[in-house]
Amino acid sequence: MKNMNCPACGAPMSIKHQFVKMVTCDFCGQVSLMTDSGLDPTGRTAKLVQLPSKLYVDATGKLKGKAFRVMGRLRYQYESGFWDEWFLTFDGDKPGWLVEDEGSFTFYMKQALTSALPAFEAVAVGSTIPVANQQVFITEKGRAQIIGGEGQLAFTVLPGERVNYFNGTSGNNLVSVEFSEDEIDYLVGRPIQHEELVVDEENYY
Repeated sequence: MKNMNCPACGAPMSIKHQFVKMVTCDFCGQVSLMTDSGLDPTGRTAKLVQLPSKLYVDATGKLKGKAFRVMGRLRYQYESGFWDEWFLTFDGDKPGWLVEDEGSFTFYMKQALTSALPAFEAVAVGSTIPVANQQVFITEKGRAQIIGGEGQLAFTVLPGERVNYFNGTSGNNLVSVEFSEDEIDYLVGRPIQHEELVVDEENYY
């Protein structure tokens, strides 16, 4: 853990995990990037309207029996509404993302892309495409915008940025690919049943 101060308002900030690349100040909402020399303010803020959820930043609990802590979240807005992506860390295991969309949860872990992807414009719903040496049936394709975030995150997608994405299935796995301004994120996951997600001292907003 590293103790720092917000470069905008001076509030204390504790960087809680080695994977953290971006933090949002709890007091002023300033979004800053982690650099070798400290925190670099981006000039963007990311305050979120709190909506009902069993999750919140710094919440702890168990996901399918594994202890976790919520480090942060991003909110995406798209044509049909919005979804939240919660960044979770686990003791002795890789971090992951728990996507919350209309009360349903899907847990994803980032995977390495081992081969080139088709161009986003060439991907069509109902088609099957190769992704990292597996065949993925495309079920959804769209564009979204980051409208806010909070806490500490493992990659740098800033509020206001637009993201192209497609979702699909491969065998028993769900696949999601997000194209942001600076990178492509390839995520593989599975749906989570409500009884598989247990939050300590649940705090509903």
